[in-house]
Amino acid sequence: MNDVAGQRSVRKAAAALLMLAPLGTAAGCASAPRPTPDISPTAVAVPIDERITLPTTMGLAFKHPLPSNKIEHQVLYTVQQSVRAQLHAEYGPGAKDPLLSVYWSGAALTAIKHDVSGWSAKHQQPVGVLVVSNTTYSAPNSAGKATVSFCTNWRHVMRGDAKTHVVGPAVQKANTPGTFTTLTLARSGDGRWKVSNMTETAHSPKCAVSK
Repeated sequence: MNDVAGQRSVRKAAAALLMLAPLGTAAGCASAPRPTPDISPTAVAVPIDERITLPTTMGLAFKHPLPSNKIEHQVLYTVQQSVRAQLHAEYGPGAKDPLLSVYWSGAALTAIKHDVSGWSAKHQQPVGVLVVSNTTYSAPNSAGKATVSFCTNWRHVMRGDAKTHVVGPAVQKANTPGTFTTLTLARSGDGRWKVSNMTETAHSPKCAVSK
């Protein structure tokens, strides 16, 4: 094997090991984001809570205001779980992941399944930490619908090959703003909050530019 081919083999092996490494190791940089502690379910939600276990190579940093009341707690918890369900589906089960319909419904469920299918169609998995920040909460209106807006930054999430376990490029390019997302949430028939509508604006001026 010549030197060039040997170097390529070493880089490929190193990339594969990176995808299998825990987040603390894969980040490889003190400035890389870390997953944040999860919002705990309220007492009412505990009996019907669906636990979502993400792989050690994928995490969520959800930066949000401190809930000031029970409803805000429930809504922000649902937003957290909806994003975790999305990442869970993108990493493995795909659009058929039953966890998606626990937190998403209607047009939002259709939209998120489409996003998830984009990963599985290319046999890719997210690797890294998704950062959700600039979170704002609006209490339920007269129709009983609450809204939560935030910026998503995919700069620290890489595209991993599900077959070879080789890590590819970051989802979001450097020096680009994140995606501004607004979720509408409503209570379902069983009393649980679900995301019923979602709007996304990529490279939004409302979101900070990634480094």
